[in-house]
Amino acid sequence: MSELIFTLKRIWMELMGLAIIGLLLFVLGLSDTSPMGLALFMYKGLLFSASQTHAMITRKLFFPYINFQYASIGEKSMIIAIHVTAAYVYAQGG
Repeated sequence: MSELIFTLKRIWMELMGLAIIGLLLFVLGLSDTSPMGLALFMYKGLLFSASQTHAMITRKLFFPYINFQYASIGEKSMIIAIHVTAAYVYAQGG
């Protein structure tokens, strides 16, 4: 339970940013009134931020904290793969 609280303390600002962008786009209807480029940029930013938050939480569940200074190439590769895969999957809409 303390690990969950620690993780939420680390990402609270990211979660607030996601909530604000989601509120602007979907609740207040900014995507309907703003230029298409701005709405698309905000939506893609929302997806990327959500993917990285999801990847970080998933990584914390599957792997303990890995200190990159002492980690092996394989451990570093697993973590990088999780973050890249999450970004790709969110970008494709899955």
